[in-house]
Amino acid sequence: MTSRFAKPLAILALLAASFAFCAGAYADQLDRVKQRGKLIVGIRNDYVPFGYLDPKGELTGFEIDLAKFVAKDMFGSETAIEMVPVVASNRVELLNAGRVDVIFATLGWSTEREKIIDYTEKYYLMAGMVLLAPKDATYKTWDDIKGHKICGSQGNIYNRALIEKYGADLVLFSGTAEIFNAFQDNRCDAIAYDGPNLHMKVTEDGWKDKDKIALETFDYIPIGGGVRKGEPAFLKAINTAIIHAEAAGVMIGGEKKYNLGISDYVTKRAADAKTKAASD
Repeated sequence: MTSRFAKPLAILALLAASFAFCAGAYADQLDRVKQRGKLIVGIRNDYVPFGYLDPKGELTGFEIDLAKFVAKDMFGSETAIEMVPVVASNRVELLNAGRVDVIFATLGWSTEREKIIDYTEKYYLMAGMVLLAPKDATYKTWDDIKGHKICGSQGNIYNRALIEKYGADLVLFSGTAEIFNAFQDNRCDAIAYDGPNLHMKVTEDGWKDKDKIALETFDYIPIGGGVRKGEPAFLKAINTAIIHAEAAGVMIGGEKKYNLGISDYVTKRAADAKTKAASD
């Protein structure tokens, strides 16, 4: 005679087995990456100066240099890497779907994101949002964008503040090229986007004579990489490589190379990384 508890126990056993399989699938991520022999990284290819295509069509940028160093630290060669272009609206989705191992893609820290991914070491402090507008624009404070059509990026963590706090009428796009084209086509009054990107934009021909940074940031945000949750060994390996990159001057060199200025945040992290390396 079959026990009335047999079916529930069987279901529980199946669920336990499923959870164990899922845990195991992530627990050996570092081993799988090493067996594959290369790191698959989600990067930006449309975001100056963090990840973009140079005039020769080659990927370059602050986070591209970091990604290559991490690959070299893990595999002995910076060519042991596959770089997959992502945008703000799909980078976390592609990571959690297993399409990439890690994302180095202007990923700002937020409590909401930290619930669904694990952040790496935070290697940069970015001006979270500035406003680019025509030179004759009269914005004095962020409150002045209320009711204005503002071009921005899908997936940006500041979109809620722009709408709910400042009353902007946001027009959102998936890539920076679309944002800039919409602004130039007069589909929006201004662009609200990350500081480093827009500060460089207003130095370019076709922009510097007619546009300006009308408002500086209302917040700064730490930038780090992201990995899937439940991969502690892999996360540790990535973090170790990031600290090695900082100690080697990759981030300080990147600030100079890509005209980001010299920040206290990156300088202090580099000094701390060198001290840690010397004590190891």
